[in-house]
Amino acid sequence: MQELPIVYCRGYAGPTSQIDSTVNDPFYGFNEGATHTRVNGDGDPMFYQFEGPLLRLLGERAYQVLVRGSQKELLATAAHGSLPQKSIWIHRFYDEAATTYAAPTPRSGNLFDRAITWTEDLVREHTSAQGFDIEQAARELYDLVLQVREKTGAPKVFLVAHSMGGLVARCMMQKVCEEDGRIPAKELVAKFCTYATPHGGIVFTGGLLNWLMETFGPAGSDIFSPPKMYGYLTPGKKFGDKPIGEAWDPRIIPPDVFDLDDVFCIIGTDQNDYNLAKLGVGPRSDGLVLIENAYVKGAHRAFVYKSHSGPYGEVNSEEGYQNLSRFLFGHWSVQVELSKLPPASAIAAHPDVAWQADLQLAIRGLSVLITEQKAVHYNPVQLNAEIAQHAPGAVGDDSVDAPIPLVGTFLFSKEPPTDLPPTHVTPGVGDDPTPAVAPAQSAPPAPAQPRQGWWHRFAESFAAGEEEQEREAPSLEPVNVALDNPLDPTLPAVAAAAVASVSHDLAADAAAAATPAGAQPASDYARLSEDLSRYALTLRVYQVITRNGVFDFSSNLEQVGDWQDVLIVDIGRAADGRFGAWTGWNSAVPGAINQLGQMADELVLTPDPQDRNVIHAVLDLPPAARALPVFGPAAQLAFTIVNRDA
Repeated sequence: MQELPIVYCRGYAGPTSQIDSTVNDPFYGFNEGATHTRVNGDGDPMFYQFEGPLLRLLGERAYQVLVRGSQKELLATAAHGSLPQKSIWIHRFYDEAATTYAAPTPRSGNLFDRAITWTEDLVREHTSAQGFDIEQAARELYDLVLQVREKTGAPKVFLVAHSMGGLVARCMMQKVCEEDGRIPAKELVAKFCTYATPHGGIVFTGGLLNWLMETFGPAGSDIFSPPKMYGYLTPGKKFGDKPIGEAWDPRIIPPDVFDLDDVFCIIGTDQNDYNLAKLGVGPRSDGLVLIENAYVKGAHRAFVYKSHSGPYGEVNSEEGYQNLSRFLFGHWSVQVELSKLPPASAIAAHPDVAWQADLQLAIRGLSVLITEQKAVHYNPVQLNAEIAQHAPGAVGDDSVDAPIPLVGTFLFSKEPPTDLPPTHVTPGVGDDPTPAVAPAQSAPPAPAQPRQGWWHRFAESFAAGEEEQEREAPSLEPVNVALDNPLDPTLPAVAAAAVASVSHDLAADAAAAATPAGAQPASDYARLSEDLSRYALTLRVYQVITRNGVFDFSSNLEQVGDWQDVLIVDIGRAADGRFGAWTGWNSAVPGAINQLGQMADELVLTPDPQDRNVIHAVLDLPPAARALPVFGPAAQLAFTIVNRDA
């Protein structure tokens, strides 16, 4: 993927007193890191040091932050095309509203008048945000983007924004760029990523709080009132105009303005670690923005157990950065959907039963989850609602032909990327006091040879008509293992292959122990893990039963799913040198997952006849899952993989 300039827009600061504090930070918070994480995503706090997205981009992607006294002045004086494209620029839109750059206010000589003036200033600084205007900030962002393009020679920029910064960016894209003959957003912006942006506004549980925010807008907070967003997101309108008599949803970016495939929303689900605002917003939020209001409709999204900001915030988190980097620089876009489900009428026939699913997506080598949706976080996958929503045709249509979206993400061609430094986690609390000692080397290692991406090697071999892609995997000596399962007739074969692979690894390890140091052969797992990227999709499906609007616990088994399993997917080069994908369900893998170098079942990958940069694949759900009425006997997982390097 092309590495373009990154322009960052920070979130809402609050009243003038907080604006004055905000402008003291040269990077408007994009440099903030964290030293805390939650064990298992929602448990006790634990030490984990994340240096912040700014430093990580400098270290991993070799981006630069060019300041030299003022980024604004640097852009104004630099020659055209003289600055590097791999650079980071901060939109300092709050500087004009700060009082710290202004001359002191003259004071009257009368002591009483001074006291009155001081009191008025104090109230104003803590209740208003004079000098800040969201549309002016959007116009200044437009000018900044033009300058960055001109001085770096980049065709477009990456826009990255937190909270209100996403609304500033959208105001530029949807309104400013569409007025007065300006350049359209899709010609300026390559990708748009938001953390915790209230795309649907901020809504409190109490109607009085919503009225106060919309009517009085303390400290400029009325910009978050959904009706008032209409004025600064719609061309030709002014702030305060409302969508009277027309259907309007603030979460919609018109497709002719910007391609939704280039929009990514990172959504927080931890409301417990935010400030007192969480009391007015309630659960199903990151403490300030409701989950349902934190994304653009139709855009890509990831759910992370992080709060709106603070020590456990989304921007200053490993989860946020891993999603950001894959969206900006990832080679593949992957969409997983449920297909061939029962018709909507079959589900609607049992209105007292609601089917839900928890899911988690993990990548080998990462210390965090890429995305997770759980009932305990108030955001499980609502299977009933998804089936009803995607039923084609008129109301009552008795079919579900369209797949049900389950999870989507962006991935590197090798996970974790071999050209990036590894991420280490210090166990326990605090730094490890033991200094690291570099291993002795007899000779400097030979430089790694660049490897052609897996996608290109697969596509080339497929285009050349090499039927080896479909030949059987090398046979393994069968192992007698009593793991028969009447629900899954394929289990014995999978188990035999798994145990055989483990036995091969154990034999290799035993041989390595008898081999002189420095000449130890790698085991199958160690060797294959260098060429195979491994992903794990955890699914847990359960039903919630109500009778007459009240939960029915008569047959409930608390915390027990009706079906749960982990799909493991290996992608890359297999032991015999072929390139492809192999899968296995954890319930069919005996022993530890990391003892198996490669999953046993090859996944048939089919290039799209209309677009060679798109690959499709389908996988039947296990029999135990297909026995559930919400899935049915034909249920499958459908994969769509898009090559983003094309």
